[in-house]
Amino acid sequence: MQDELLPSDVEQVESLILSLYEPASPSTISKTQSTLSRLQSSPQAWSLAHHLLGRPDEKVKFFGALTIIVKLNTENASLSDSDAVELLVSLLEWYIGALQHKTGLLVVRKLASALATYFIYFHRLCNRYIFHLLVSLASNRAWQPGTIDESVDFNAISESLTGVHLHAAILVISNILEDVTRIDLNAASNVGLYDSVLANTSDSVTLIAMCMSRDDVSPEVKQDALRCLQSWVSFAQKTSARNSYIADSLRPLIGGSINALIVEELYSAAAELLIDVLFNWPSLLTGQHYTILANIFDTPWFHHRYEQLIQGDADFESTQLGYVLLAFGEARVEDLIQNDHEQNKSILSQLCGLLAADGYPVAENRIFVPAIEFWSTLTESVSDMDPESTSASSVTAITIPYIFQATSNAWKKIIYPPADEFHSWDSGDRAGFHDARKDVVDLLQAVYTLIGPRLVETFSSLILSTLASSSWLELESAIFCLGGLADCSREDPRCDDFLAAVFSSPLFSVLRSAQKTIPTRVRQTCLTLIEQYTEYFERNTHLLSTALSLLFNEVSEHSMAIPASKSIHRLCSSCRSHLHPQMDGLLAEYRNLVATASLDCISREKIVGALASIAQAIPDDEKRYTACSGLLDIIQSDVQQSMKLVNVTNDEVLPQQMQLPCSDILPEEHVGLHVALRALGCLASMGKGLQSPPDFSIDLEAESNQKAKTPKLIQIQEQIIRIIVEVQNVYSGSSEVTELICSVLRSGFSESEPGPFVLTPEDIVRFLVGHSKDTPRIGIVVSMACSFISSLPPQMLGQYQKILSGVLSWVIGLLKQLPEPGAEPELVQNGIDLVSRLLTRSPSAFISLEPSDAIEFFFLFTLQVMDGKEPLPKAAAAEFWTAFVGIRGDNAGLQETFKRAMDTLGPLLTQSLARNIGGNALRSELDRLSEPLRKLVVNYPMSREWLQSGLDHPSFPSQRVTPEQKLLFVKKVISLRGARATNQVVRDFWLTARGANFAYAS
Repeated sequence: MQDELLPSDVEQVESLILSLYEPASPSTISKTQSTLSRLQSSPQAWSLAHHLLGRPDEKVKFFGALTIIVKLNTENASLSDSDAVELLVSLLEWYIGALQHKTGLLVVRKLASALATYFIYFHRLCNRYIFHLLVSLASNRAWQPGTIDESVDFNAISESLTGVHLHAAILVISNILEDVTRIDLNAASNVGLYDSVLANTSDSVTLIAMCMSRDDVSPEVKQDALRCLQSWVSFAQKTSARNSYIADSLRPLIGGSINALIVEELYSAAAELLIDVLFNWPSLLTGQHYTILANIFDTPWFHHRYEQLIQGDADFESTQLGYVLLAFGEARVEDLIQNDHEQNKSILSQLCGLLAADGYPVAENRIFVPAIEFWSTLTESVSDMDPESTSASSVTAITIPYIFQATSNAWKKIIYPPADEFHSWDSGDRAGFHDARKDVVDLLQAVYTLIGPRLVETFSSLILSTLASSSWLELESAIFCLGGLADCSREDPRCDDFLAAVFSSPLFSVLRSAQKTIPTRVRQTCLTLIEQYTEYFERNTHLLSTALSLLFNEVSEHSMAIPASKSIHRLCSSCRSHLHPQMDGLLAEYRNLVATASLDCISREKIVGALASIAQAIPDDEKRYTACSGLLDIIQSDVQQSMKLVNVTNDEVLPQQMQLPCSDILPEEHVGLHVALRALGCLASMGKGLQSPPDFSIDLEAESNQKAKTPKLIQIQEQIIRIIVEVQNVYSGSSEVTELICSVLRSGFSESEPGPFVLTPEDIVRFLVGHSKDTPRIGIVVSMACSFISSLPPQMLGQYQKILSGVLSWVIGLLKQLPEPGAEPELVQNGIDLVSRLLTRSPSAFISLEPSDAIEFFFLFTLQVMDGKEPLPKAAAAEFWTAFVGIRGDNAGLQETFKRAMDTLGPLLTQSLARNIGGNALRSELDRLSEPLRKLVVNYPMSREWLQSGLDHPSFPSQRVTPEQKLLFVKKVISLRGARATNQVVRDFWLTARGANFAYAS
């Protein structure tokens, strides 16, 4: 039907083509493009292209050439050799005609692309393709392949060509090289292509050299010759492992390319070529080439351009100069750091100067970031040298002055602009500037590895000097850099004197007294510095009070709240053992903040977590629980407030004498729910804060010797449970409530001693079984149950059989309520994971579950999941079966029970595995599915019969696998006895079942 709608004559097609260049509606343009695209795919497109290339309008010619390319790419196999020869003659005639009639360059370039595409598919018909092209151009005649005398002097022909003809040949060569660089030369369809390119290398090199050396060739042609050389370089690098012939042929052209740098018209093309080679294939250049290039860096021409770049000329050509210099530096970094001669010193100075080029990085200065990366590379090269070698000390002495100068230039360049100017930048420039600051930190950390505390001393001095002069933005940059060194220096006591100079300086007092005059960003960076150097404060506890006083003072201001609260949390958590005597004062400070300031939710959570970590360190139980009660009372007041707001809708006025309870509340949010979530967030943060610190060792195998719960602790736990129950009952439809409650309960699972959040297993199970499938995010509740099962002490599992059975019945009941195994993947995945964990930890609780039909349902359910499409539940099901097949009972009776179960389940399991391995599974799932198969082979002698039966079952999905291949697969799997090599055997079988076309499809 569509073919009937296609234009029937050339005039109609020409009219359609030209209509694309006229104003029209998007739908009309789309319709026209669709019609022309179908024309290019039609059988008559070959002859149509011939006619279009004979039309006078260049836009029509262009479409004709494009059609030839499309047909070659899609239907080249349909052309016989005689058809292909005829097409080549036609292409050459059109190309020569276009040159003779001075057709526009767009058509010429498209015809050059068509000639290149022809070479890709029919290179075997014309081995010396470039020679054939040049002879045709020189004689203004399209020759058939094989009709030209090969003894004709190529150089003589080239000399006779005009600049136009040379350019035409260069365009074809460039297109050929761009195409062959992109395609897979090892593919069966491209056999012989590399050899054909190799056969044309010499002619191409001669042609490029002629273009570059002849005075009568225009700069535009020479530019394209340089770009052609760059295409050759890319191809040669890609294929360099085959042989060095192409590289050896191209190398003599590099010297002329270097000299082309100082030719104004050729500068850009030459720079692009050299940047490419120096960064990606520096070995192509000889020592002589590097000497020539280094000498250029000392010419008046270079100094003039370099000065323009340093003075802030952001033009592309100026930036290119910087890239040439950086590419040279990276290629010669070893020579630069090891040979202390004047030329290297000059180049290092120039490289260092790039970091001082005018303009803010990224927004105005594009050379800063690559320059920083170079200096990081150079610094790491120096650091990686063997410190015991005699050369290492001399290299360090040579390079450190330049590295210091580089860091001096770098920290100044990342000083923020005034706030108004910074916010006037687009988001990309702002993000780029922030990334540039991170790159400077990377450099500083590399420099610290080399010179150590001297760098901290440098920035300490800068902070003091900029603070004294009230140079706020410079102060921010210096503090940012010192903070960036924290990862290297905060645990190094050698830095303490330099850090003391900062933290004992008037910095904190100035921040408190001059809040209104100091830019917000400066204050934020100062607060973050405290967080970054918490280890220093652990060693110098006399400064803790001053730091915390500043932080609590700043946290009430909205713009300071996040960095201040993060620093409070980090400082209190790290220094908890030193701060617990101040717990009452800090708690009072927080109460005052809650009463007088509208703290955002995140800041509240951070501060509660901070205070909880201090409470955790209080050695006396009663005092610790009293501190916990104080925190809980504040959280309880939020819960009470949320209850008062439960019936207040978004558009209602708040009750009398009640202010908006949080600055974070969005217009579309329910106020009461928001406050309830804040309370739960703080409760979860409190639970995490009360956890034992990471360096506190726990012996999971030790006998339980827990202290008895005190009445105060029982009272606290009851209050926590009441908060959870009250919020969940009122806001039962909120998935966020569910997630936060799970986070609260999880916080006690890792603890070995009694604590407010270490609830009894009975309490946890009571909470779990109160949830149904309709609970929002029920999957995350089940995930929390997984953590609970894993947290139970091994020595206590025996007495928890009833609890474990209750959890198991509950989760299987949830899965039973699903309409199908593919529904609610999160619940299915976590439900199967829970059963797997319980099976592994207590096989008897699993296999003895009553009623027995619950376990029978679960077995069949997991098999259905394994046959499904959801990847995560499927992986969980495979892990369950791996665990079940590999389980070893505690006694002979239990082991016999598992064996009897497998007599029934084994054939069903292998049928499911056969369906997956037979093509239903994704490639990425095969390793996981191989695991139960490996366990099966090791543990059950009947696995051979089961597997063979599964492969022969009518449900096996593939028709491509023969009975002999199935039998061989079984033999291989059995013979490997569960070894890792089974996975590869499974992959090979899956490929056979899928067919070769699916090798990389999934």
